[in-house]
Amino acid sequence: MSSSGIDALPYYDKQIDDQALKAKALVLIEAELGQTPQVADDDARLPPNVEVFPKSAGLASLLANYADEPIRGIDTSKYNPPSVPEGASVEELIEAERRGRIGEGHMAVRNDNVGVLQSYGPNAWLVRNYQLNSQSKELQETLTQLKEQVTEVNRARRVFQEDAGEHLGRLENRWQDLVGSTVQLEMACKAMEGEVRGLRRKEEELRLEVAQLEGSA
Repeated sequence: MSSSGIDALPYYDKQIDDQALKAKALVLIEAELGQTPQVADDDARLPPNVEVFPKSAGLASLLANYADEPIRGIDTSKYNPPSVPEGASVEELIEAERRGRIGEGHMAVRNDNVGVLQSYGPNAWLVRNYQLNSQSKELQETLTQLKEQVTEVNRARRVFQEDAGEHLGRLENRWQDLVGSTVQLEMACKAMEGEVRGLRRKEEELRLEVAQLEGSA
């Protein structure tokens, strides 16, 4: 089969197993990829960036670059009880009182949040788990269907390529037989032409002999 179609029927053609042909194909692929324009980050066809935590700048900053950098811990030092050294000035005492009130307010909010979580958290957690399980089952079913479709496409593709390959093989064998018959016919014609030339020479020789005999008579 033609080497230009080595990638047409991968389930049938075996030329792709040839390392030399495979290397040539890879070179052509790399050349084609080199000419393919790259998609810019701001391309309109790409989906827009999604802000995961649009209402919490602190949480967004905390989890920024989490894929490449370890997650930074929360700085709890601002919630620690303030300590004032002996002989502190009035300004330092006022600042310590302010920090203490901030910490007290924060802990009050935390206590309220813990109470709300204890009251409504278990049910919300169960409901959310149920929703996630339902979504997971739907996604698993969708994934199974897609895998079955891929398998069916590959199966149909393989059957089609094997049938097409066998048909091409029969055509190739027929072409080879016709070429062989044509070559044999040409050889037979050449042989017959040689015989005809030999007979014509023999005819000329006989005519000369007849003419000589008639002249001597």
